[in-house]
Amino acid sequence: MPTRRAQAQSLSPLPLRVRPHLGESTENYIRRLARANHLRPSTLHSVACGPPNWTGKPRLERLAVLTGRPAGHLERALIDGLVPRRRTTVTGRYANPPEGTYLLYRAIRRDAERGLSLRRLAERHGVSRCVVRRALTASLPLARQRTGPSRTAPVIDSVRHLVDPMISSGMRVADIWRALMD
Repeated sequence: MPTRRAQAQSLSPLPLRVRPHLGESTENYIRRLARANHLRPSTLHSVACGPPNWTGKPRLERLAVLTGRPAGHLERALIDGLVPRRRTTVTGRYANPPEGTYLLYRAIRRDAERGLSLRRLAERHGVSRCVVRRALTASLPLARQRTGPSRTAPVIDSVRHLVDPMISSGMRVADIWRALMD
């Protein structure tokens, strides 16, 4: 299986090189770069992300190869060059615990029945002792509590009038994303 560096080196630079503006977002730069090279922005974005997550955050090393510019230059110019984005749901929190938590609790209980100590259980499953205690005392994982007022969604509110008809017409999520991206 090729490494990330080998995958990035298998790419070739685009024919037309566009210089990034200082303080520009990565998404806007990809859009300008795609239009200059007569590509769809969603296609270039997918290539910049690469496998396995073709619709995630574009990887800087792949974008550097595509643009023919050093990654350091892109990192300094683009405002979100290496800033990791938090992985959240629409509300920013989980309404229910993730599915893997149920499996983790079950595995902790199974190992506890074999007589492992609290410390050993925590080491074995890579969690804190508080989580182990919770798994042994609670029947189900606790759902995250919402604190404070509910948040608004300013990003989706600006394009809701475009997205709602697409959803009601039965478009797939990937097609809606491509339409909005392009």
